[in-house]
Amino acid sequence: NILKEPKEKIEKKIDSISYFSTQVLANNISHDQVFEILSHKDILKNVDVEIEPKRIYLGNPYIYAPVVGYVQEANEENIKKGAPLGSYVGQMGVEKLFNKQLEGTWGYKEVERDVSGTTVKILGQQNPKKGENIRLTINYKAQQIAYDALGNYKGAVVILRNNGDVLALVSKLSFDPNDFVNGISEQEWQQLQKGDKISLFNRAVQGAYPPGSTIKPFLIFAALQEGIITQDTYLYCPYEIKIGTYTFKDWKPGGFGKINLYTALAGSSDVFMYQIGMKLGIKTIDEYLQKFGFGKSVGLFRYESKGVIASPQYKYKMFHTPWYLGDTITSAIGQAYTLVTPLQLAVAFSIIANDGIAYKPRLSYIQPKTILYEIKNGKKDFEIIKNALELTVSSPIGTAHHAFIPNLTICGKTGTAQVITSEQLNSLLVQNNWDLNKIRKYLPQAWFASFAPKHNPQIIMVVLLEHGYDSYYAAAVSKKIYEGLLKEHIIEPDK
Repeated sequence: NILKEPKEKIEKKIDSISYFSTQVLANNISHDQVFEILSHKDILKNVDVEIEPKRIYLGNPYIYAPVVGYVQEANEENIKKGAPLGSYVGQMGVEKLFNKQLEGTWGYKEVERDVSGTTVKILGQQNPKKGENIRLTINYKAQQIAYDALGNYKGAVVILRNNGDVLALVSKLSFDPNDFVNGISEQEWQQLQKGDKISLFNRAVQGAYPPGSTIKPFLIFAALQEGIITQDTYLYCPYEIKIGTYTFKDWKPGGFGKINLYTALAGSSDVFMYQIGMKLGIKTIDEYLQKFGFGKSVGLFRYESKGVIASPQYKYKMFHTPWYLGDTITSAIGQAYTLVTPLQLAVAFSIIANDGIAYKPRLSYIQPKTILYEIKNGKKDFEIIKNALELTVSSPIGTAHHAFIPNLTICGKTGTAQVITSEQLNSLLVQNNWDLNKIRKYLPQAWFASFAPKHNPQIIMVVLLEHGYDSYYAAAVSKKIYEGLLKEHIIEPDK
């Protein structure tokens, strides 16, 4: 058995060969196997050995696999769509997105053979054409810096240039695309599906999570646009407010007192946002979230999640229960039913950074640079939001003050999105002696969305730590990335 494959498996492949067609019996055979086949050519007249190109993913492919994706031998569906038998087809990521350009054109040779299988005449042939080289917008150093900064966290990092170019797109857990080139076993496939140590799930574009307080800048913008508040408006924000029989608390013991939008965003006051949410109403909230691109696919990959914008219609469709004022209140702090992807949040923050314009994210320079969203007549209010987001990092009262970098003005917003209530979480923490790993799946999602520098934004960055417990850690990861990007001169400091 030269191929070292079960006899039944080889026989099944041979039996499936139709008249005048071919069948691949084995891939990636060794030099010794090639020599043995060729040395027995007298009895293996209808067996040929062909050299074919093989995709090799170099370096540490786990770093870039969620972006690049993988190729796999054409399956039945690919062949029905015209892929040649035995060819490799992109199944995910850049490999799938640009499969047509990368694969080139297959050549063929039509021959006449005698009864013994010997070629006697060439009837026609077409030489193959090499596929194109695709230059990506991804900066490998930025990708590695972001990947390393995530450490042992599951999560995602999205870094966009202000013109929409994707500088880095990281997802942990990841996988090795080389496994697919050689043919993946059933056991390996099950491991990928399980997602404990390796995973095909791209958290940056497929993962939809409650945004928590990262949603607040968009609602403050809505309130400014609708004339509900100005930058000089002060609202009294105690520790808690009561609506009917329900109590809605702030995260800060004692509350914030009388504050304006600058303190509300920098310190992330929940009670301030409860009041804004009630004044706006869920219909207006939804309208503005749609303007910022939430609830819609960005269009980077076909398998992106669209996320969810909380609404009475959505709640009734999913749970057959009516919408209450309490739902509007919790929606105003990014809890309730709203779900966003890290990529969506990055695009939304780019609108603030660019004074109302978001460019469609692109992965290659062969893709056109196009405007995805545009919010007109908002420049003055975007400037107010930027000033508040700067305080989040630069001011001692800011929830991301520990991410401050002296020579880089960062505008950002933290977000800690609960999975269970604070009371339930505290109870679990006490029961498990504050061992976070024992209750990881119940810990909040941790976010930090930002852009820098303030006056001439070069990049927009979103860090998500899946069940990261506190946005403090997401901001700390972001700081590491910013420092790495500065060190490598991928971004420049303030001028």
